[in-house]
Amino acid sequence: MKGRKPASQNVVPLKDDVDRGDFEEYARSRAKELKPRGMPQDVQRVWDAIAPPLSHPTRNRLNEVTAFMLSQLCFAIARHQELRKDLAENGETYVTETRNGKQEKSRPEVAQLNETFRQIRGLANEFGMTPAAERGLNNQNQMAFNFPGEDDFT
Repeated sequence: MKGRKPASQNVVPLKDDVDRGDFEEYARSRAKELKPRGMPQDVQRVWDAIAPPLSHPTRNRLNEVTAFMLSQLCFAIARHQELRKDLAENGETYVTETRNGKQEKSRPEVAQLNETFRQIRGLANEFGMTPAAERGLNNQNQMAFNFPGEDDFT
């Protein structure tokens, strides 16, 4: 750079609302502040695991508006974990005797597990929690398509 160095009283430091050293503490306190009341313990454990990283000021994906949808994601993850545990203990199939002989069938919990995974994937994408979704959220500096106004057609 050329020219005289600015005097210290003329320099305005660039600061966020939060001091950079306190980002993790801010994220934990913000997640705790936004945590919905009355969630079951297993859902609270999921919230406590995923809400702080989403509250981190560099991501800033959790706020008053999105807290409800994140709680729904937490419910879906907790349900998915329960279904996986049940299937690990009891197996994914059962054998039934029909007029055609013995048949091996999938337990209904397998379909429920698949459905909760679809719900998780959909909500996780909304929060940028997959690599592709994160790239999409980080690439928001693309120019939007501008439709021509009425004056442009005359």
